[in-house]
Amino acid sequence: MTRNPLMTVLATGFLLATPLLARTEDLGTKLTDEQITEHVKQKLALADPIIAQRIQVTTHDGVVTLAGMALTQQYILNALHDAGTVEGVVKVENRLNPST
Repeated sequence: MTRNPLMTVLATGFLLATPLLARTEDLGTKLTDEQITEHVKQKLALADPIIAQRIQVTTHDGVVTLAGMALTQQYILNALHDAGTVEGVVKVENRLNPST
């Protein structure tokens, strides 16, 4: 049986990367506040990179605070929801204001 070299490389890469895909709580480690902040910023940027630049994200003991201006109330609700789904977030505090 002949092996496809590309498939071998891809399979090897997947096997090597699989441990990196494990959730940190599965490994018994906890994300730092700085890591949580970065993950929240990344998630908000994926939703809307322009508005995400106008939002300040801070984290203290897993409590994320979103502050700044958002275009609409719906965007605020979406940002709060997205932040709350990030691993390590205990609570999300809203200090966002719609820019009307």
